[in-house]
Amino acid sequence: MKPSPRFPARFYALQTACLAVAAIALLWIFHATRLDLALAAPYYDAQTRVFPWRHDWVMTDFLHRYMKYVLIGAGLATWAVALATLRARDGFFATHRRRWWCVALAFVVVPTCIWVLQRFYGPMHCPWDVDAFGGHAPYQDLWTTITSPRADVALGRCIPAAFVTSGSWAMAFALLWWPERKRASVAWWLGLFAASLAWGWIQQFRGAHFLSQTLWSLWITWAIVLVLHAATGAWREGAGRSDPR
Repeated sequence: MKPSPRFPARFYALQTACLAVAAIALLWIFHATRLDLALAAPYYDAQTRVFPWRHDWVMTDFLHRYMKYVLIGAGLATWAVALATLRARDGFFATHRRRWWCVALAFVVVPTCIWVLQRFYGPMHCPWDVDAFGGHAPYQDLWTTITSPRADVALGRCIPAAFVTSGSWAMAFALLWWPERKRASVAWWLGLFAASLAWGWIQQFRGAHFLSQTLWSLWITWAIVLVLHAATGAWREGAGRSDPR
């Protein structure tokens, strides 16, 4: 009989520390600089006072709509796999049952939490609503909205970036092989992070989101994934160790 695995407190502590450092860096960088505005400006046409890519078919239909359907289909497929693991007695599904459920739950929990935060908090405005780009609201970085909220400025509801989470939940796949195959897990994480960042940059083309809004969405995504990983007991599993249920 294999010994019960120990709770990986060091792993979660390290991840929490990385998230804390990332949060401080994001708050400082986008408060001390005008990086959001500088990166959004190239996609804005000052003469016509619009973001030319805003209504482009490739951006609005192919990438924003149809590719999102593909990602939703991937999430549903993940749920099908997670359900299949309940019947598995041996093999990869049996030894990674909780981990598959961590990924499947991320598909639901990550977008839901992001939507709730955006709907009921979301202080920042989208680029196309900011006065520097023909909108009505002043640009405020997240730190400013926290420390110096303005009563005369309504919630922008553009942070976190909900569109990004249609794909960022897949970052949970990075923990499917952790810690047995650490290099593969890190490679998966980097690839999925880059893909999610690119997914968010598409919205920046359209003037729908600032870079900081995309990065905060990825920050929240990973924080949720870590909570799910701990809560589902995914850390209990490993190569050759099945979940006895």
